[in-house]
Amino acid sequence: PQSERRRALRAAASFPVNLSSDTLAEPGQLRDLSEIGMACSAPAPIDEMTLVGIDFALPGQTDRHQVTGAVVRCDRIEDQDGKPQWDLAVYFTEIQPVTKAALKNYVSKGKIV
Repeated sequence: PQSERRRALRAAASFPVNLSSDTLAEPGQLRDLSEIGMACSAPAPIDEMTLVGIDFALPGQTDRHQVTGAVVRCDRIEDQDGKPQWDLAVYFTEIQPVTKAALKNYVSKGKIV
């Protein structure tokens, strides 16, 4: 079996996020989330090592959170209709303590993946 490489627990997540960089602004759909990163699908590719701004509200909350992260993986996939999508993994590089605490709380109550 493959050893677990992750440094933080991840919880399943399925809610929208906004991704932005110097060259694009795209919606994304989260797949999972941790205190240090996330995985999501996006309608356009983003080069690895690109810094992106991520804006989101956790389910059931009105407060919006903004973090910065580096794209560490971008793989082409297809959605259920056969349209191309991109599966992104983002490592958070800048995160406020209040956001980190909110993510820790969210992950502790979620379905761990």
